[in-house]
Amino acid sequence: IAQSVGLRPVDWFGAYPLFSIIVIVAWQWLPFATLILLTSLQSLDSEQKEAAEMDGAGIFSRFWYLTLPHMARAITIVVLIQTIFLLGVYAEILVTTNGGPGYASTNLPFLIYRAALLNQDVGGAAAGGVVAVILANIVAIFLMRFVGKNLD
Repeated sequence: IAQSVGLRPVDWFGAYPLFSIIVIVAWQWLPFATLILLTSLQSLDSEQKEAAEMDGAGIFSRFWYLTLPHMARAITIVVLIQTIFLLGVYAEILVTTNGGPGYASTNLPFLIYRAALLNQDVGGAAAGGVVAVILANIVAIFLMRFVGKNLD
């Protein structure tokens, strides 16, 4: 495509490996998040929107004081589910870049895989697994305290 418009082709996985993984994972999970947020947006009562409009609320104040608070639960759910999923991204890295070039696109689950199966360092992989569980718990506690308060 780049050559057809006179540009040089870009080796995305070689030049920008982490960005490429981010784009793949975002493309994979964007429909799910969009569906949840769209459902929340459609469940907003039209009478509330009309009342705010009749009271003279502008488009930004309606969004900030009516739409965003209404969508807070859905946003919280999407953030929690996406974060839990992102802590285990492994297959995308294995299939596309194999953790490289070098360690440029390596995350903790892939590093554990590399230690256990490729380097046959079972002890290092077990230690990495313990670290991964501890980090996942820290992230889960953080999310439940700061983001999950909207679920009350």
